Amino acid sequence: MLRLRHTFVVLLLALMLTPALADDLAIDMGPTLGDLTPDSALLTWHTNKPAVGWVEVAGQKLGAGEATEFHRVRLEGLLPGRRYEYTVKANVGEGLAAAGPYRFRTPSAWLSRWRFTAYGDTRTHPDAHRKVVEAMALVRPRLVLNTGDLVATGTNLEHWYRFFPAISLLAPTIPYYPCIGNHERNADLYYQLLPLPEGGGDFNSEWATFVFGNCQFISLDSNRRREEQTPWLREVLAEPKPEGVDWRIVLFHSPPFTSGSHAADAHLPYLRENWCPLLEEGVDLVFCGHDHIYERSQHEGLYYITVGTGGAPLRSKAAENPFSQVFISHRLGFCEVDVTRDELKVTFFSDQLDVLDEFTVTHEARDDSMAD
Repeated sequence: MLRLRHTFVVLLLALMLTPALADDLAIDMGPTLGDLTPDSALLTWHTNKPAVGWVEVAGQKLGAGEATEFHRVRLEGLLPGRRYEYTVKANVGEGLAAAGPYRFRTPSAWLSRWRFTAYGDTRTHPDAHRKVVEAMALVRPRLVLNTGDLVATGTNLEHWYRFFPAISLLAPTIPYYPCIGNHERNADLYYQLLPLPEGGGDFNSEWATFVFGNCQFISLDSNRRREEQTPWLREVLAEPKPEGVDWRIVLFHSPPFTSGSHAADAHLPYLRENWCPLLEEGVDLVFCGHDHIYERSQHEGLYYITVGTGGAPLRSKAAENPFSQVFISHRLGFCEVDVTRDELKVTFFSDQLDVLDEFTVTHEARDDSMAD
């Protein structure tokens, strides 16, 4: 009996002297790769307590600034078309946390045959979201677009804890580019946790344009400050395409043309009257979300794709859309886009990799529609 009592006292003292597991330093979200160019990359990750964070890559230690929970390190001086291996680390006191190694590849300066994926409305059901990501990983994209509503409530940190594990199969190695949805509520957490390219608006990242391969992407915020973005969009589209760019592709959350339950949203007339004429003169493809459906609409020769099928509760048809060509409800999925200099081949896959829609964008078709 005395031996048992002694053992109990020793165990109790050990528990009292050992820090609780919940207090151990941990990288609990990320890393997420973004803003990837031929010579640079941006990495973000989050720790459960303030710590000094850094990236170890190519024999270098980059970062190691002030202690924070939100870590952001830009890798510069990279070489085009190269593979890099990296590990993210964080330190506070005697605590050390690490994640990796992970590998990514910079795009070459002449990349013109490649693949990206697009999906959106990934909120609410992380298990369904994860199924879509697992299917997406099988087609091996070079880049992923998310058309917004990543989480149910952007101001709630717990919702982000559900989001990042769902994308962890891709996000450390494939650049992830979202646009902001209404459910993000323009929260600081959206900007702090994600590696967004620089542009305009809040955190200089609410809207932006970036180039990957032979595509120029334009990300907009259709939820707010629309009047402020219109002249910016006009200016971007009035400029010559960057060198080597064959295609311009736009993403924003609210679809201007939809058969979904948001067809009567009050801000859609503004988009149709002010954004769509600009897009239809200078853009090749548009991706949206907001309605939890897949729909292919065409207006003035431009395809508007609603792909709000990333995990949020799926919806049925709720309105008439005279520009609708294909409507699919109650199927999770994503779009795959195969890019060449001559065409964009778009395929909508279910989370089981069933082909549910296919179409192709060519320069000739776009030129003919703009000439009419």
